[in-house]
Amino acid sequence: MNQERALWVAVVAGVLTVATVALLAYRLLVLGGLPPGDTIPDSLRSAPQLSPAEAQAEVDAIMALTLNDLDGQPQALAQWRGQVLVVNYWASWCKPCVEEMPAFSHLYRRYAAQGVQFVGIGIDEVDNMRAFVDRTPVSYPLLVGGKEATQTPGLQVKALPYTVVIGRDGRFASSRLGRLDEARLEPLLKELIGQ
Repeated sequence: MNQERALWVAVVAGVLTVATVALLAYRLLVLGGLPPGDTIPDSLRSAPQLSPAEAQAEVDAIMALTLNDLDGQPQALAQWRGQVLVVNYWASWCKPCVEEMPAFSHLYRRYAAQGVQFVGIGIDEVDNMRAFVDRTPVSYPLLVGGKEATQTPGLQVKALPYTVVIGRDGRFASSRLGRLDEARLEPLLKELIGQ
């Protein structure tokens, strides 16, 4: 009797486990993510806390990058030194990345005249990036990231989207792993431009 009961409990647990995994896979793959109002705490969405030295090493590594734009022309990120720089690592296949881009375009148009520069670094194939821009115009420069864009010593890119904000003085201001919305980013931009 005990063996039958143990077998029955194991079968039920197995079926429930498979059903749970199938539901999660369906949500992630078919629906494109968690439902609205997901319960992932902000502490898990934010980038890991970096020491001041690690944060500055990340900024220095970003500012040392030279990556091609969508036309194949090399662009040094150092050309935007002296501006508030928002660097966003993204990919066309990344739903949260794509969801935040209209807000970034809006903020770029609003604050560009005050010295705010957005740059998107695509961790994607250039053809995919071009096709995306044809469907969804982006108002700021997009650069094609290669290994140097994510594997340079000092960079903390572990997942997408990942956004780093750099002050005019070239110092680390903020970073965020996960979707960054306009309501969270705009106050930081205002602070950095002195509004």
